[in-house]
Amino acid sequence: MEEEKKKLKKEKKEKRAEIDASQLDTRAVRITYWVFQSIIILNMLISLLGIIFGKSGREKSIADFMLAAIGLILLNVPTFMQKKFGLYIPPAIYIFIIVFIWAHFILGEVGGAYKKSMVFDKILHTTSGLAIAIGGFSLVNFLNKSSSAYMKLSPLFVALFSFFFALAIAVLWEILEFACDCIIGTNMQQYLPPANLENIVGNPPAQGYGLIDTMGDVIVSTVAAAVVCVIGYITLKKKKPAFSRFLFRKITDYDTAIKEATEAGDEKLVVALEKAKAKFEKKHADYETEEEDSGMEQTENAEEEKDPEQNSGGGTD
Repeated sequence: MEEEKKKLKKEKKEKRAEIDASQLDTRAVRITYWVFQSIIILNMLISLLGIIFGKSGREKSIADFMLAAIGLILLNVPTFMQKKFGLYIPPAIYIFIIVFIWAHFILGEVGGAYKKSMVFDKILHTTSGLAIAIGGFSLVNFLNKSSSAYMKLSPLFVALFSFFFALAIAVLWEILEFACDCIIGTNMQQYLPPANLENIVGNPPAQGYGLIDTMGDVIVSTVAAAVVCVIGYITLKKKKPAFSRFLFRKITDYDTAIKEATEAGDEKLVVALEKAKAKFEKKHADYETEEEDSGMEQTENAEEEKDPEQNSGGGTD
């Protein structure tokens, strides 16, 4: 029983000592997060009113509500990863993730931008290819349990791994789009083209709009990933750590993170890490003081329990 109490106390202490990487978010990230989260919640409320009071178009309101709900969940996944696993997300990448989620689920699906313009779809696939390739470089570090593993491995290997990782994600996304079109009845692969498209391109392509859209998405994602991987390869070849400021990383030690940020020349991150470290140490010190006070209180209570027994023993003599 005593061992179980010690184990629970140790687990509680370790849980309190976890590093919260969300404290490293810049003001721009926080503002962007709350603005777009408010927009998504507002869309959910509008869709909910359409479901309750709408006499027509209730099915669309239900679909819009579900899409907004999925967007809201995905919007909070990075925050969960930051708090639970100490995952650091570079500000530029984080803002891109937030805007991308809003653009896809709200502007694209709910607002109908995908139906009105095929260029909109290609822009999102291009930018996602850039971000996923950066994620590939970050994955090399995670798999090797080091925040600088990509600097120690062959530059060509890291660049190729990141490129094919981005390509694999692009293909998986197209499979997901195909599945949604077949099961839910969406038009994610644009097999039903925008109404005015035939006036622009003339006769429909022999391959069909769906295949053209799919291959176009894969091509733009591949080109974008290739650009990032070439830049990453050149940076690694020249042994420049500046590229690391755009990579995800798991922060398990503030001192190491500060050292890496300093080497990368990321002064804003260094300042944020130092502030977070001071806050973390204060919280940890307060917890230690709380434990010591609790231990002293238990000792005093135990001594008080012994005193009456001694007094009662002295009275019988």
